[in-house]
Amino acid sequence: MPELMERLRVRQRWSELSLDMFRFVAFALVAAGLTASAASAQTSVEAQAFLGSALSAPLPISIRQDGQPDLDFTARWATKPGRPTRYYAWRVGIWRGNRGWRLDHTHHKLYLKNFPPEVQEFRITNGFNIFTVSRAFRRNHLTYSLGAGPVLTFPINTVRGKPLDHDRGWGGYVLGGGSVIAMVTREFGIVGGLVANLDARGSASYVRIPVVDGHASVPNAAVHLHAGLGYRFGKR
Repeated sequence: MPELMERLRVRQRWSELSLDMFRFVAFALVAAGLTASAASAQTSVEAQAFLGSALSAPLPISIRQDGQPDLDFTARWATKPGRPTRYYAWRVGIWRGNRGWRLDHTHHKLYLKNFPPEVQEFRITNGFNIFTVSRAFRRNHLTYSLGAGPVLTFPINTVRGKPLDHDRGWGGYVLGGGSVIAMVTREFGIVGGLVANLDARGSASYVRIPVVDGHASVPNAAVHLHAGLGYRFGKR
């Protein structure tokens, strides 16, 4: 058993590293492509990174396991933003005048706080990855955007004494569902294209994640508050 747990921990660390590398490469490629587009089209490109946290509303969830009674209860969630893997967000966008398009990643986290007796562990913390494409608008120093996209999850749970393994999906990451998100950001110019940002988001998501011999249906509604830095390339 100790050897099995150590192999699972090593696999989890490698999956986290692989996803971090994927995020970095995706971010770099998108930023490079958008920068090239901005140079040719006389538009502007933004790249932003944030730290922050979120508050999730209590919502009903259900857990189904073959041959067992269904579990239906109202889940209460914690975020624990500083606990690995940490809460963060990033964004790239392209603007023409006061209208633009954005690609956002919100690395959300869910820790169940109220466990029924049948559930020993339940969290989505590596995390509850919300990827969205949104239409954005700018007015003075405020930007607004509304978007939608998939949610990539890394579920960690033990239900009725059965821990979920991570040999499914992509290194334990599974496409769980989708999300819609609304965002408003206040920009503060520092020097040149460098800006500081205060960012607020409201997300509504629904995912279905695996448990041993079944699945869990997990809706989530959350308010996200961020602070970060960004850089704008090209003309505003």
